[in-house]
Amino acid sequence: MQKVALITGTGSGIGKAIAEFLLKKDYLVYGYSRSNAISHTNFTFTEVDLSNLDAVKQLEFPKGNQQGTLLINNAATIGSILPLHLKKEEDIINEYKLNIITPTLLCSKFINTYYNDEKIIINIGSGAANNAIASWNTYCATKSALDMLTEVITAEKHEKLKILSVHPGVVDTNMQREIRKSDSKYFPLLRKFKAYHSNNELENPDIVAQKLYYVIQNFDEFTKNILSIRDVNLN
Repeated sequence: MQKVALITGTGSGIGKAIAEFLLKKDYLVYGYSRSNAISHTNFTFTEVDLSNLDAVKQLEFPKGNQQGTLLINNAATIGSILPLHLKKEEDIINEYKLNIITPTLLCSKFINTYYNDEKIIINIGSGAANNAIASWNTYCATKSALDMLTEVITAEKHEKLKILSVHPGVVDTNMQREIRKSDSKYFPLLRKFKAYHSNNELENPDIVAQKLYYVIQNFDEFTKNILSIRDVNLN
């Protein structure tokens, strides 16, 4: 029996990196995203817009003889980087859908599908959950909500379930490229985020993937539900 991983946002960035890493570790990996660049006999791709709640509700997770099952809620958007009163209502709604409603639905679906099985949920959070960042209104709010969702699911004491919210830090992804394109008029921290890039301070997604795998393999080392990837030492 092979271990199974269900990962959202495998089209690029952290999601793609962890999918490829787990494939090397002989997982059966199921990716859920709008695009795909992974080709592997053990990878199954489902094309889906995860901000479309009707499509999310129709998703069916694979059921079979699993040795252990893992859900990684990775897909998210920084959204339009603007003060709240300048954002389009539809953008606000879609950002909430992708960043918090969809992961909540998938957590519920996952727990029900694998109720009697050993299982792990890793929600990819953000340090933005703990910081009020101008023009990141929906992102900060939804990442804070994702951390609390993780805490509440823990408090519910679901059968054979382990769950963490992992903050990966500042990683070299498409999201960071979008941040660097923002308008300093609305985003006062633009210079700081450009400096992360110019000073080579962005973390490589492959390193984040290795650390996430270490967490999966050594889950009991981590006693808190909210974990910064910086606290994971591979040495």
